[in-house]
Amino acid sequence: MRHWINSELGAINVMTVSVDPTIPERFAELAAAPLDDRRFTCVSPPWNSDVRWISAATEDAFEMFQQAFDDLGFASAVAPYIDIDKQVRMYAGFLVIRSVCTAPSFHVDWVDTNNEGFNMLTPISSNTAGFGLLYKKLNGKTAEYDYKRGEALIIGDHFSHSTAPGRSKEPVALLSFTFGTDKMEHWDKLFRTAGYQSVLLRRPDGQFHRNPDGNFNRA
Repeated sequence: MRHWINSELGAINVMTVSVDPTIPERFAELAAAPLDDRRFTCVSPPWNSDVRWISAATEDAFEMFQQAFDDLGFASAVAPYIDIDKQVRMYAGFLVIRSVCTAPSFHVDWVDTNNEGFNMLTPISSNTAGFGLLYKKLNGKTAEYDYKRGEALIIGDHFSHSTAPGRSKEPVALLSFTFGTDKMEHWDKLFRTAGYQSVLLRRPDGQFHRNPDGNFNRA
């Protein structure tokens, strides 16, 4: 398996990269507005939180996320770990919005995908202090990562993490992407994660895939 250890964070398959903070800020108005369910969809996982994932339901809305993904340019950081033909592929983009978390819900985003897929998280709003991410270090201890303006967290295989318990007067908003290989031979494994979060996603081969309504909850 292609993996790495982040000595600073003391964990496996996670990294931080610098990004232009003005690009996530493009989504501030969308994050604060009522959901336009003609163009976007909302999924709420069964965690101890009011977290919502808002993603594109139409191809033109998808393009908003695609443009930001391309402009941020962080995909090159994980390209050495991915089996690619021509390019790192964005599968979907999300706004991750929450205002309260009462207890951790530890989980991993990717399992046994050989780091062919990743998640990225970076702040949209400026009120993320004290409402970050808990994660498990290699020594079994729990640590906390604080989201920072101008920095993105990239998560690969078997990185156990959770929203940190907290509460905010105003919702905390993050910009997130799932992305990885452009080879369809890996898609079955990647779809176990990428396939349940949104109505519309782009497969490794560049073709759009649309999920049936309501088919988003993992067991």
